[in-house]
Amino acid sequence: MAANVSYAVAVRLPFSGNELAAPRDDPDRTAVERAISGDEGAFEELVRRHERTVYNLAFRLLGSREDALDAAQDAYLRCYRALPRFRGDASFRTWLVGIAINVCRSRLTGTEHRQRRRTQDLTQPDPSTGDRVPMPLADPAPDPESVARAREIRDALVRALGELSPDHREVLLLREMSGLEYDEVAAALGCALGTVKSRIARARAALRAALEEVWP
Repeated sequence: MAANVSYAVAVRLPFSGNELAAPRDDPDRTAVERAISGDEGAFEELVRRHERTVYNLAFRLLGSREDALDAAQDAYLRCYRALPRFRGDASFRTWLVGIAINVCRSRLTGTEHRQRRRTQDLTQPDPSTGDRVPMPLADPAPDPESVARAREIRDALVRALGELSPDHREVLLLREMSGLEYDEVAAALGCALGTVKSRIARARAALRAALEEVWP
């Protein structure tokens, strides 16, 4: 990855660096140290480790595979530029996720995105018909008898996620999809732990209400 990439928007660090101490056994620690020393192969290794997490998060937030790919690439480039300032106060994954969140927020507030999608539409075009259909959240259950039921629940869940506020959607995706702990979510978003817990509780309540008819 070229080191001479420039940005129109300055990197915004997702947290101050004091909220969360990185674990001593952080699997990324050695690769981060090598990358900071100028080893581009080490940074590519870090990207490979976390590309699925970053892409999936961007995909759920932006609602488009193309937008998600662009946002993920932007996040990696911003991370690369900011890497010399990474102090290891939190895990690299938490730091990278925070940068990805900032990238997605910037894109969601952009004029082009607002005009194209007034509310976040978690759907994608059907290749055969061109109609908008819910984006897949997970593979259907392997039992053929439960496929239809799983699809019904999945589609309802996608619609319910699309109706959440951006703040609630972010914390829920970070916690339930990316698997971050509560304190990691707080660090990635730069907000208080109590705020994260409150948002997650409200988001879960909203999902329960939306899914009540199809998933009692």
